[in-house]
Amino acid sequence: MEHRQIHHLSLHLWTGLLVLVITGLDLITKALVQRTLGPTQAHQQVALISDWLALAYVENRGAAFGVLAGQGIIVTALGLAALGALLAYYRQAARGSPWLAWSVGLIVGGALGNLIDRLRLGFVVDFVAVGPWPKFNLADSAITIGVGLLALHLLVDTPRPPARVGGSPPATPESPPDV
Repeated sequence: MEHRQIHHLSLHLWTGLLVLVITGLDLITKALVQRTLGPTQAHQQVALISDWLALAYVENRGAAFGVLAGQGIIVTALGLAALGALLAYYRQAARGSPWLAWSVGLIVGGALGNLIDRLRLGFVVDFVAVGPWPKFNLADSAITIGVGLLALHLLVDTPRPPARVGGSPPATPESPPDV
C-alpha cells in the first residue's frame, strides 16, 4: 500500500472515529439531561451564569431553531437526504483533505445523534440555553462547527481552474491560440 493510500485510509478512520465520539457524547449528555432535568423532574432548568447561560430541558419537535415543528417525518427525510448528499460529496471529493474529513465527521456525528433522538423519542432533546438564542445540544454545535469547516474547505482547500492570462479564452482544437 503506498503512502497516499495509507493517508486516505487514516483520514477515513479518523472521520469514522469522530462520528462515533460525537454521536456517543451527544447521546450521553442528552440522557443525563433527561434524567436530571427531564419532564418528570421538579426543576427543568439550572442557571450556570446568571440569565446568560443555563441548562434547560426542551423537547424540540422541529428542525433547527424549532422550524417545521410537528413535521417529524419531513425533518427526518430532509436530514437523511442532506446526510446522503454530504457522504456522496465526501466519497467523490476525498483527496486527503483534513478540513473535509473533520467537517464530515462533525456533521455526520451530530446528525446521527439528532436522528437517533427523533427515531427513538419522536423529538430532539435540547438543553443549552445561551441568552436569547434558541436552545441547542452538542449535536447542533458539532453540525454548526462542521458546516464552518466545510465552508473553509470549499473556500481554501478546493482546487480552482487555472487563471487565464490576458483575458483570452483558452485554446481549443477548433480555435488556435492568439498570436
